[in-house]
Amino acid sequence: MSTETTSDRPATLPDDHSERQILAVIGIGRIIWGATTAFGSARVHRTLGLEYPGPDKGVWIKAFGIRDILIGAAALHPDKKIRTLTLRGGIVMDLFDVGVALNAGRHNLPKNATLIGLIMAGGTATFAAIGPAVLRKLRSR
Repeated sequence: MSTETTSDRPATLPDDHSERQILAVIGIGRIIWGATTAFGSARVHRTLGLEYPGPDKGVWIKAFGIRDILIGAAALHPDKKIRTLTLRGGIVMDLFDVGVALNAGRHNLPKNATLIGLIMAGGTATFAAIGPAVLRKLRSR
């Protein structure tokens, strides 16, 4: 018989199926986009109308890709606390990316590249922030 009390056990958060589904979609999407930008950075640059490699030799787009692969993998983690922190951290990073895209657009980034950056970062942040609540509401009908 165990003498362990409930206070000795780590606190677990209730698993929210809607949040987990949203995170799975975001996680897989981030891994795919991250791999595309990390390993196909020249093609991504051409699609956005940018010269490649730029003065940075393409290192920033590759670093961005690796970052998204790691965030995507964490979004699929079995531990609820890690998934929740990943969701929140991803929203913050995506909002930062929105600011970077806006700033780059003011400094001669082609309009289509700016727009794509805003749609992807802003869309992902919005989807992550409200997606679980919307899915729960749709399920409760």
